[in-house]
Amino acid sequence: MTHIGLVSLQPLFYAPLIKFQPSITAFPSHPSLSNLSLFLSLPLHSSNVSLNLKTKAPYKMSKAVVYTVIATATLLIFIVLSPLNLEESKGRLNNRRFGYKILERAPTFDPLVTKIERESEQKNQQHKNDFDNNKNVAPRTGLGSTTTVSEIKETYEYLTSGGTLNTTLRLIILFPLLDRDPKDGFVGFNELESWVTQRALERLDYATQVELESKDKNGDLALSFREYLPDLSEKDIEKKNMAHGEAGWLMEKFDVADYDHNGLLNFTELRDFLHPEDSQNKEMLKWMVNDKFKHMDDYEHDGKINFNQFEDNVYVTYESYVDFETNGEGDIPTAKDKFAELDVNKDQFLSPEELFPIIPYVYPGELAYAKYYTSYLMNEADDNEDRKLTLDEMLDHEFAFFNTVHADGHVEIDDDDHDEL
Repeated sequence: MTHIGLVSLQPLFYAPLIKFQPSITAFPSHPSLSNLSLFLSLPLHSSNVSLNLKTKAPYKMSKAVVYTVIATATLLIFIVLSPLNLEESKGRLNNRRFGYKILERAPTFDPLVTKIERESEQKNQQHKNDFDNNKNVAPRTGLGSTTTVSEIKETYEYLTSGGTLNTTLRLIILFPLLDRDPKDGFVGFNELESWVTQRALERLDYATQVELESKDKNGDLALSFREYLPDLSEKDIEKKNMAHGEAGWLMEKFDVADYDHNGLLNFTELRDFLHPEDSQNKEMLKWMVNDKFKHMDDYEHDGKINFNQFEDNVYVTYESYVDFETNGEGDIPTAKDKFAELDVNKDQFLSPEELFPIIPYVYPGELAYAKYYTSYLMNEADDNEDRKLTLDEMLDHEFAFFNTVHADGHVEIDDDDHDEL
Protein backbone atom coordinates (compact mmCIF):
# COMPACT_ATOMS: atom_id res chain seq x y z
CA MET A 1 0.00 0.00 0.00
CA THR A 2 1.36 3.44 -0.88
CA HIS A 3 1.21 5.86 2.06
CA ILE A 4 0.32 9.47 1.38
CA GLY A 5 0.77 11.30 4.68
CA LEU A 6 -1.76 9.74 7.01
CA VAL A 7 -4.13 8.71 4.23
CA SER A 8 -3.75 5.89 1.74
CA LEU A 9 -5.85 4.51 -1.08
CA GLN A 10 -6.44 0.82 -1.36
CA PRO A 11 -8.76 -1.38 -3.43
CA LEU A 12 -11.57 -3.08 -1.56
CA PHE A 13 -13.21 -6.18 -2.94
CA TYR A 14 -16.72 -6.51 -1.69
CA ALA A 15 -19.38 -9.03 -2.49
CA PRO A 16 -20.22 -9.49 -6.17
CA LEU A 17 -23.14 -7.08 -5.85
CA ILE A 18 -20.82 -4.20 -4.91
CA LYS A 19 -18.48 -2.88 -7.57
CA PHE A 20 -14.79 -2.26 -7.01
CA GLN A 21 -14.33 1.16 -5.42
CA PRO A 22 -11.54 3.15 -3.73
CA SER A 23 -11.60 3.74 0.00
CA ILE A 24 -9.88 5.98 2.55
CA THR A 25 -7.90 4.37 5.33
CA ALA A 26 -6.68 6.46 8.27
CA PHE A 27 -4.10 4.86 10.51
CA PRO A 28 -1.54 5.95 13.13
CA SER A 29 1.55 6.07 10.88
CA HIS A 30 2.86 9.19 12.66
CA PRO A 31 4.47 8.66 16.11
CA SER A 32 2.17 11.29 17.59
CA LEU A 33 -0.79 9.06 16.72
CA SER A 34 0.42 6.09 18.70
CA ASN A 35 -2.61 6.34 21.00
CA LEU A 36 -5.11 6.88 18.22
CA SER A 37 -6.62 3.41 17.83
CA LEU A 38 -8.99 4.38 15.03
CA PHE A 39 -8.74 2.41 11.82
CA LEU A 40 -11.30 3.48 9.25
CA SER A 41 -12.20 1.57 6.14
CA LEU A 42 -14.79 3.74 4.47
CA PRO A 43 -16.01 3.12 0.90
CA LEU A 44 -16.87 6.36 -0.85
CA HIS A 45 -19.93 5.25 -2.81
CA SER A 46 -21.89 2.90 -0.58
CA SER A 47 -24.99 3.81 1.37
CA ASN A 48 -24.28 1.12 3.94
CA VAL A 49 -20.67 0.80 5.00
CA SER A 50 -18.71 -1.01 7.65
CA LEU A 51 -16.68 0.74 10.34
CA ASN A 52 -13.98 -1.46 11.77
CA LEU A 53 -12.77 -0.32 15.22
CA LYS A 54 -10.36 -3.19 15.73
CA THR A 55 -13.33 -5.53 16.15
CA LYS A 56 -14.59 -8.32 14.03
CA ALA A 57 -18.27 -7.32 14.15
CA PRO A 58 -19.48 -4.97 11.38
CA TYR A 59 -21.69 -2.01 12.24
CA LYS A 60 -24.24 -0.62 9.79
CA MET A 61 -24.16 3.14 9.46
CA SER A 62 -25.92 5.84 7.53
CA LYS A 63 -24.05 8.35 5.34
CA ALA A 64 -24.53 11.05 7.98
CA VAL A 65 -22.79 8.94 10.61
CA VAL A 66 -20.01 8.08 8.20
CA TYR A 67 -19.35 11.73 7.35
CA THR A 68 -19.41 12.61 11.03
CA VAL A 69 -16.82 9.94 11.78
CA ILE A 70 -14.64 11.15 8.91
CA ALA A 71 -14.85 14.73 10.17
CA THR A 72 -14.00 13.66 13.72
CA ALA A 73 -11.00 11.61 12.58
CA THR A 74 -9.76 14.47 10.42
CA LEU A 75 -10.09 16.88 13.36
CA LEU A 76 -8.12 14.51 15.58
CA ILE A 77 -5.35 14.29 12.99
CA PHE A 78 -5.10 18.06 12.66
CA ILE A 79 -4.99 18.46 16.43
CA VAL A 80 -2.25 15.89 16.85
CA LEU A 81 -0.24 17.35 13.97
CA SER A 82 -0.85 20.97 14.93
CA PRO A 83 1.92 23.57 14.38
CA LEU A 84 2.79 23.25 18.07
CA ASN A 85 3.54 19.57 17.71
CA LEU A 86 5.36 20.10 14.43
CA GLU A 87 7.45 22.79 16.08
CA GLU A 88 8.30 20.39 18.90
CA SER A 89 9.33 17.78 16.32
CA LYS A 90 11.49 20.34 14.55
CA GLY A 91 13.12 21.18 17.87
CA ARG A 92 13.91 17.54 18.52
CA LEU A 93 15.28 17.20 14.99
CA ASN A 94 17.55 20.20 15.37
CA ASN A 95 18.71 18.85 18.72
CA ARG A 96 19.55 15.52 17.05
CA ARG A 97 21.47 17.25 14.27
CA PHE A 98 23.39 19.29 16.80
CA GLY A 99 24.37 15.96 18.31
CA TYR A 100 25.89 14.98 14.97
CA LYS A 101 28.04 18.12 15.16
CA ILE A 102 29.16 17.03 18.63
CA LEU A 103 30.46 13.76 17.19
CA GLU A 104 33.07 15.66 15.20
CA ARG A 105 34.79 16.69 18.45
CA ALA A 106 33.77 13.85 20.74
CA PRO A 107 36.40 11.56 22.28
CA THR A 108 36.46 7.93 21.20
CA PHE A 109 34.28 5.89 23.54
CA ASP A 110 36.29 2.64 23.53
CA PRO A 111 40.00 2.80 24.51
CA LEU A 112 40.68 -0.17 22.24
CA VAL A 113 39.38 1.75 19.23
CA THR A 114 41.63 4.64 20.26
CA LYS A 115 44.60 2.27 20.28
CA ILE A 116 43.72 0.97 16.82
CA GLU A 117 43.43 4.51 15.46
CA ARG A 118 46.74 5.61 16.98
CA GLU A 119 48.67 2.61 15.72
CA SER A 120 47.20 3.20 12.29
CA GLU A 121 48.27 6.85 12.38
CA GLN A 122 51.77 5.90 13.49
CA LYS A 123 52.19 3.33 10.73
CA ASN A 124 50.82 5.76 8.16
CA GLN A 125 53.33 8.36 9.32
CA GLN A 126 56.16 5.84 9.08
CA HIS A 127 54.99 4.90 5.62
CA LYS A 128 55.03 8.56 4.62
CA ASN A 129 58.52 9.01 6.07
CA ASP A 130 59.75 6.02 4.08
CA PHE A 131 58.31 7.56 0.92
CA ASP A 132 59.89 10.93 1.71
CA ASN A 133 63.23 9.16 2.10
CA ASN A 134 62.97 7.88 -1.47
CA LYS A 135 62.30 4.29 -0.58
CA ASN A 136 59.74 4.03 -3.37
CA VAL A 137 56.88 3.20 -1.03
CA ALA A 138 53.61 4.90 -1.87
CA PRO A 139 52.04 6.79 1.06
CA ARG A 140 48.66 5.70 2.31
CA THR A 141 46.13 7.53 4.40
CA GLY A 142 43.03 6.72 6.41
CA LEU A 143 42.16 4.43 9.31
CA GLY A 144 43.16 0.89 8.54
CA SER A 145 45.00 1.70 5.30
CA THR A 146 48.25 0.27 6.65
CA THR A 147 46.97 -1.30 9.85
CA THR A 148 44.01 -3.64 10.06
CA VAL A 149 42.16 -4.41 13.27
CA SER A 150 43.45 -7.98 13.20
CA GLU A 151 47.08 -6.79 13.13
CA ILE A 152 46.82 -5.39 16.66
CA LYS A 153 47.31 -8.23 19.11
CA GLU A 154 44.96 -6.77 21.76
CA THR A 155 42.03 -7.14 19.35
CA TYR A 156 42.31 -10.87 18.65
CA GLU A 157 39.72 -11.94 21.19
CA TYR A 158 37.29 -9.21 20.12
CA LEU A 159 37.06 -9.96 16.41
CA THR A 160 34.08 -11.26 14.47
CA SER A 161 34.44 -14.14 12.05
CA GLY A 162 34.88 -11.51 9.34
CA GLY A 163 37.88 -9.98 11.09
CA THR A 164 36.14 -6.79 12.21
CA LEU A 165 35.85 -5.50 15.75
CA ASN A 166 32.97 -7.10 17.63
CA THR A 167 31.39 -3.98 19.11
CA THR A 168 28.65 -5.98 20.80
CA LEU A 169 31.23 -7.93 22.77
CA ARG A 170 33.14 -4.71 23.52
CA LEU A 171 30.05 -3.10 25.06
CA ILE A 172 29.40 -6.19 27.17
CA ILE A 173 32.97 -6.01 28.47
CA LEU A 174 32.97 -2.25 29.03
CA PHE A 175 29.58 -2.06 30.78
CA PRO A 176 30.79 -3.17 34.26
CA LEU A 177 33.68 -0.69 33.97
CA LEU A 178 31.18 2.14 33.54
CA ASP A 179 28.75 0.85 36.18
CA ARG A 180 30.84 1.72 39.22
CA ASP A 181 29.18 4.17 41.60
CA PRO A 182 26.77 2.72 42.53
CA LYS A 183 27.28 -0.70 41.02
CA ASP A 184 23.59 -1.33 40.42
CA GLY A 185 23.29 -2.72 36.91
CA PHE A 186 22.75 0.72 35.38
CA VAL A 187 25.02 3.41 33.95
CA GLY A 188 23.84 6.79 35.21
CA PHE A 189 24.65 10.14 33.64
CA ASN A 190 27.48 10.87 36.09
CA GLU A 191 29.04 7.45 35.55
CA LEU A 192 28.86 7.90 31.79
CA GLU A 193 30.25 11.43 31.99
CA SER A 194 33.13 10.26 34.18
CA TRP A 195 34.06 7.60 31.60
CA VAL A 196 33.84 9.96 28.62
CA THR A 197 35.74 12.74 30.43
CA GLN A 198 38.57 10.31 31.17
CA ARG A 199 38.75 9.48 27.47
CA ALA A 200 38.92 13.21 26.68
CA LEU A 201 41.72 13.77 29.18
CA GLU A 202 43.67 10.88 27.70
CA ARG A 203 43.29 12.41 24.24
CA LEU A 204 44.47 15.81 25.50
CA ASP A 205 47.52 14.26 27.13
CA TYR A 206 48.31 12.12 24.10
CA ALA A 207 48.17 15.10 21.71
CA THR A 208 50.40 17.11 24.05
CA GLN A 209 52.89 14.26 24.42
CA VAL A 210 53.13 13.79 20.66
CA GLU A 211 53.84 17.51 20.22
CA LEU A 212 56.41 17.53 23.02
CA GLU A 213 58.29 14.47 21.73
CA SER A 214 58.37 15.80 18.17
CA LYS A 215 59.87 19.19 19.14
CA ASP A 216 61.94 18.54 22.27
CA LYS A 217 65.32 18.30 20.58
CA ASN A 218 67.46 18.49 23.73
CA GLY A 219 65.38 15.99 25.71
CA ASP A 220 64.71 18.22 28.74
CA LEU A 221 60.94 17.54 28.64
CA ALA A 222 60.20 21.22 28.02
CA LEU A 223 60.00 23.48 24.98
CA SER A 224 61.49 26.90 24.41
CA PHE A 225 59.77 29.23 21.94
CA ARG A 226 62.56 28.54 19.44
CA GLU A 227 62.16 24.78 19.83
CA TYR A 228 58.45 25.02 19.25
CA LEU A 229 58.75 27.29 16.20
CA PRO A 230 62.23 26.75 14.74
CA ASP A 231 61.25 28.04 11.30
CA LEU A 232 60.45 31.59 12.45
CA SER A 233 63.11 34.05 11.33
CA GLU A 234 64.56 36.74 13.54
CA LYS A 235 62.93 39.26 11.24
CA ASP A 236 59.51 37.73 11.87
CA ILE A 237 60.08 37.81 15.63
CA GLU A 238 61.25 41.44 15.57
CA LYS A 239 58.14 42.54 13.68
CA LYS A 240 55.92 41.30 16.54
CA ASN A 241 52.95 41.01 14.22
CA MET A 242 49.92 40.48 16.48
CA ALA A 243 47.63 39.11 13.78
CA HIS A 244 46.22 35.66 14.56
CA GLY A 245 48.90 32.99 14.02
CA GLU A 246 51.72 35.46 13.44
CA ALA A 247 54.98 35.61 15.43
CA GLY A 248 53.92 38.34 17.86
CA TRP A 249 50.60 36.62 18.55
CA LEU A 250 52.31 33.27 19.16
CA MET A 251 54.92 34.84 21.45
CA GLU A 252 52.23 36.49 23.55
CA LYS A 253 50.30 33.22 23.83
CA PHE A 254 53.52 31.36 24.72
CA ASP A 255 54.36 33.87 27.48
CA VAL A 256 50.88 33.57 29.00
CA ALA A 257 51.06 29.78 28.98
CA ASP A 258 54.49 29.93 30.66
CA TYR A 259 52.99 29.94 34.15
CA ASP A 260 56.32 29.92 36.04
CA HIS A 261 57.89 32.44 33.61
CA ASN A 262 61.10 30.44 33.08
CA GLY A 263 60.99 30.73 29.29
CA LEU A 264 60.07 27.07 28.83
CA LEU A 265 56.79 25.19 28.56
CA ASN A 266 56.59 22.01 30.59
CA PHE A 267 53.98 19.34 29.81
CA THR A 268 51.07 21.11 31.58
CA GLU A 269 51.99 24.53 30.20
CA LEU A 270 52.30 23.12 26.69
CA ARG A 271 48.86 21.56 27.01
CA ASP A 272 47.49 24.97 28.03
CA PHE A 273 49.21 26.55 25.03
CA LEU A 274 47.76 23.98 22.64
CA HIS A 275 44.31 23.79 24.26
CA PRO A 276 43.57 27.05 26.11
CA GLU A 277 39.84 26.21 26.32
CA ASP A 278 40.69 23.38 28.74
CA SER A 279 43.24 25.30 30.80
CA GLN A 280 43.02 25.78 34.57
CA ASN A 281 45.29 28.81 34.24
CA LYS A 282 43.01 31.84 34.60
CA GLU A 283 45.47 34.08 32.78
CA MET A 284 45.36 31.66 29.85
CA LEU A 285 41.57 31.75 29.85
CA LYS A 286 41.57 35.54 30.03
CA TRP A 287 43.97 35.74 27.09
CA MET A 288 41.79 33.38 25.05
CA VAL A 289 38.59 35.35 25.69
CA ASN A 290 40.33 38.63 24.90
CA ASP A 291 41.55 37.12 21.66
CA LYS A 292 37.97 36.13 20.79
CA PHE A 293 36.78 39.67 21.59
CA LYS A 294 39.14 41.10 18.98
CA HIS A 295 37.22 39.40 16.20
CA MET A 296 33.88 40.97 17.17
CA ASP A 297 32.43 43.83 15.15
CA ASP A 298 32.75 47.28 16.76
CA TYR A 299 35.10 45.95 19.43
CA GLU A 300 36.89 48.92 20.99
CA HIS A 301 39.85 46.92 22.37
CA ASP A 302 39.07 47.98 25.93
CA GLY A 303 38.90 44.40 27.21
CA LYS A 304 35.10 44.38 27.59
CA ILE A 305 31.98 43.84 25.48
CA ASN A 306 28.58 45.50 25.67
CA PHE A 307 25.16 43.86 25.55
CA ASN A 308 24.77 44.01 21.76
CA GLN A 309 28.14 42.34 21.25
CA PHE A 310 27.22 39.71 23.83
CA GLU A 311 23.86 39.02 22.19
CA ASP A 312 25.23 38.85 18.64
CA ASN A 313 28.49 36.96 19.27
CA VAL A 314 28.19 35.04 22.52
CA TYR A 315 24.61 34.36 23.54
CA VAL A 316 23.53 32.51 20.40
CA THR A 317 26.26 29.91 20.94
CA TYR A 318 25.50 29.68 24.66
CA GLU A 319 21.81 29.14 23.92
CA SER A 320 22.50 26.34 21.41
CA TYR A 321 24.71 24.34 23.74
CA VAL A 322 22.44 24.73 26.76
CA ASP A 323 19.46 23.66 24.65
CA PHE A 324 21.34 20.55 23.55
CA GLU A 325 22.60 19.78 27.04
CA THR A 326 19.06 19.89 28.45
CA ASN A 327 17.59 18.00 25.48
CA GLY A 328 15.42 20.99 24.61
CA GLU A 329 13.65 20.88 27.96
CA GLY A 330 15.67 23.41 29.94
CA ASP A 331 14.56 26.88 30.99
CA ILE A 332 17.14 28.96 29.11
CA PRO A 333 17.49 32.55 30.33
CA THR A 334 17.07 35.33 27.80
CA ALA A 335 20.11 37.21 26.52
CA LYS A 336 19.14 40.18 28.70
CA ASP A 337 18.77 38.08 31.84
CA LYS A 338 22.00 36.17 31.23
CA PHE A 339 23.92 39.38 30.60
CA ALA A 340 22.62 40.86 33.86
CA GLU A 341 23.57 37.68 35.74
CA LEU A 342 27.13 37.72 34.39
CA ASP A 343 27.62 41.47 34.86
CA VAL A 344 28.79 41.15 38.45
CA ASN A 345 29.95 44.75 38.90
CA LYS A 346 26.85 46.12 37.08
CA ASP A 347 28.84 48.41 34.79
CA GLN A 348 26.81 47.33 31.72
CA PHE A 349 29.85 45.58 30.24
CA LEU A 350 31.29 42.08 30.47
CA SER A 351 34.99 41.48 31.09
CA PRO A 352 36.71 38.18 30.19
CA GLU A 353 36.63 37.17 33.86
CA GLU A 354 32.89 37.71 34.01
CA LEU A 355 32.49 35.31 31.07
CA PHE A 356 34.39 32.52 32.83
CA PRO A 357 31.18 30.78 34.06
CA ILE A 358 29.96 30.17 30.51
CA ILE A 359 33.27 29.44 28.73
CA PRO A 360 32.36 25.72 28.35
CA TYR A 361 29.30 26.83 26.38
CA VAL A 362 30.72 29.61 24.23
CA TYR A 363 34.31 28.40 23.73
CA PRO A 364 34.05 24.64 24.39
CA GLY A 365 37.19 22.54 24.56
CA GLU A 366 37.78 18.82 24.80
CA LEU A 367 36.38 18.53 28.32
CA ALA A 368 33.24 20.51 27.48
CA TYR A 369 32.64 18.34 24.44
CA ALA A 370 33.00 15.29 26.65
CA LYS A 371 30.00 16.51 28.62
CA TYR A 372 27.99 17.23 25.47
CA TYR A 373 28.92 13.83 24.06
CA THR A 374 27.65 12.28 27.29
CA SER A 375 24.34 14.09 26.79
CA TYR A 376 24.24 12.88 23.20
CA LEU A 377 24.80 9.24 24.20
CA MET A 378 22.21 9.43 26.96
CA ASN A 379 19.64 11.02 24.64
CA GLU A 380 20.30 8.43 21.93
CA ALA A 381 20.28 5.28 24.05
CA ASP A 382 17.99 6.04 27.00
CA ASP A 383 14.86 4.55 25.46
CA ASN A 384 12.71 4.70 28.61
CA GLU A 385 14.03 8.18 29.54
CA ASP A 386 14.95 7.30 33.11
CA ARG A 387 18.37 9.02 32.79
CA LYS A 388 20.28 5.76 33.15
CA LEU A 389 21.31 3.07 30.69
CA THR A 390 20.92 -0.67 30.82
CA LEU A 391 23.21 -2.97 28.88
CA ASP A 392 20.33 -3.79 26.55
CA GLU A 393 19.78 -0.11 25.77
CA MET A 394 23.46 0.35 24.96
CA LEU A 395 23.48 -2.75 22.75
CA ASP A 396 20.40 -1.48 20.93
CA HIS A 397 22.34 1.68 20.05
CA GLU A 398 25.80 0.34 19.24
CA PHE A 399 26.26 2.85 16.43
CA ALA A 400 26.07 5.79 18.84
CA PHE A 401 28.94 4.40 20.93
CA PHE A 402 31.03 3.20 17.98
CA ASN A 403 30.28 5.78 15.31
CA THR A 404 33.92 5.83 14.16
CA VAL A 405 33.85 2.06 13.63
CA HIS A 406 30.52 1.59 11.87
CA ALA A 407 30.20 3.07 8.39
CA ASP A 408 33.62 4.73 8.76
CA GLY A 409 32.19 7.26 11.16
CA HIS A 410 29.55 8.40 8.66
CA VAL A 411 26.36 9.53 10.35
CA GLU A 412 23.23 8.52 8.51
CA ILE A 413 20.48 11.11 8.33
CA ASP A 414 16.94 10.35 7.20
CA ASP A 415 16.29 11.26 3.57
CA ASP A 416 13.81 13.96 4.52
CA ASP A 417 16.07 15.57 7.11
CA HIS A 418 18.01 17.98 4.94
CA ASP A 419 17.35 21.34 6.57
CA GLU A 420 20.38 23.06 8.00
CA LEU A 421 20.66 24.09 11.62
